[in-house]
Amino acid sequence: MAAATYVDEKGRTRWTRNDEVAAVVKQLGEYLIIGGYPEEHAKRYAQLAHAISRWPDSIDQLADAEELNKINGVGGVITGYLTEIVKTGTTEKFNDDQYGTPPPRSVLELTAIDRLGPKTARTLYQDHGIDSLRSLCQALKSGKLADVKGFGPKMQATILTVCDGG
Repeated sequence: MAAATYVDEKGRTRWTRNDEVAAVVKQLGEYLIIGGYPEEHAKRYAQLAHAISRWPDSIDQLADAEELNKINGVGGVITGYLTEIVKTGTTEKFNDDQYGTPPPRSVLELTAIDRLGPKTARTLYQDHGIDSLRSLCQALKSGKLADVKGFGPKMQATILTVCDGG
């Protein structure tokens, strides 16, 4: 079966699979920030995700040829993480305890909310014990987030829309 491609809004042929791998890499960066990694270390994953999603060739073909290091930002240990993601859809880096106990993967549900980034998710997790969309909705509806910086009426409305399935 041929790998799926599509043409983006700028007329470039893109690989659906590259986008899938890039999404996991981006989530890994967000997860590392939430888990306490230094932001300057973790932000390279967003840059790498962008490079992967825009790469003109199939990520699977690059991995099979052991040429992932052709992508800007891939080298050293990153090559191993990326190979693991391409082959399995995940990486053991999600379980890294270098900066303490890793948060549950459910904490990534928070960064899926518009305008709620990994630093805010880290604050919610570390300071308020919010580790999922469900716990965020409960905290918001109970008023526990009323005094939290960044949770004004617009953000609360955005979150409530997500909580209520909208």
